[in-house]
Amino acid sequence: MSKLEIKENKRLSLKKVIMYEIRNIELDQLETHIQKFINYTQVLNIQMFGPLITRLVGSNIQKDGTVKYDYDVLIQAHDYLQYKDKFKVKSDYQCDHCIYVRYEGKPENLPFAHSKLELFLFENELNSNGEIYNVFVSNSQEQITVDIFRPVLQHAAL
Repeated sequence: MSKLEIKENKRLSLKKVIMYEIRNIELDQLETHIQKFINYTQVLNIQMFGPLITRLVGSNIQKDGTVKYDYDVLIQAHDYLQYKDKFKVKSDYQCDHCIYVRYEGKPENLPFAHSKLELFLFENELNSNGEIYNVFVSNSQEQITVDIFRPVLQHAAL
């Protein structure tokens, strides 16, 4: 396995985006919700291009101690505008000033890439807005390739 090389000041740039919001779910439910969305896009015959992207928007702790998460699932589609009544759509979607790493390996080891980004933020005294973008370049049970983007907060010069 190759090293996980962190790159700075990267931009995630998407065109013709359909956004599906998943709110207030437990992490073990995420895969099911994503699959339901993918099945729905197939039923609608959406003309997608590019990889599937997930965006961790945030999390919150419930009174009983369980953690609930908010995610967006983003796809790019040639015919995106015709779905504006069903989903949020954007002609351009940009996320600037990100730290970035590409992970290639077994799916169960993906958390190491996230941990490396977290450590990079800590060691370089950087702050993130909490969002995490996972761009699933390729995905199988044995091997995945994921580009991970973490936006870094920009501090104004004094």
